[in-house]
Amino acid sequence: MKLNIDIKFDNNGRIVPFMNGREVTMNDSPFVVFLATSGMCSAVFVRAFIEQRNLSLDGLVITQIMEYDQRTNHVSEILIDLKLPTDFPEKYTGAIKKVVNQCPVKQHLLNPPTFEVVTNFDKVASN
Repeated sequence: MKLNIDIKFDNNGRIVPFMNGREVTMNDSPFVVFLATSGMCSAVFVRAFIEQRNLSLDGLVITQIMEYDQRTNHVSEILIDLKLPTDFPEKYTGAIKKVVNQCPVKQHLLNPPTFEVVTNFDKVASN
């Protein structure tokens, strides 16, 4: 199953994620918010790239397309699709892809941390 999250920029350049036409907020499932962070992180780097070159964000949309398995509740693949404005200079297409790849959220997904869960009772038991 495919899940899409559209990352758009409002009139002030604020990064806004949408899923199924609705803005993703902290009131949504923590998992949906987590999924949106990859596209939002990409948007931070894209916005900086665009602004450094005095280009317009108008019409720019980042769609994060994920292959999602409902059975396991896991995403197996993430595609970041950049819909660049029609007047975007073609000479920058390779560079903007490299910028997206710098996103630290992506780097964490490629090399995930380990997790451990402890409780206050664990500490008492170890004394």
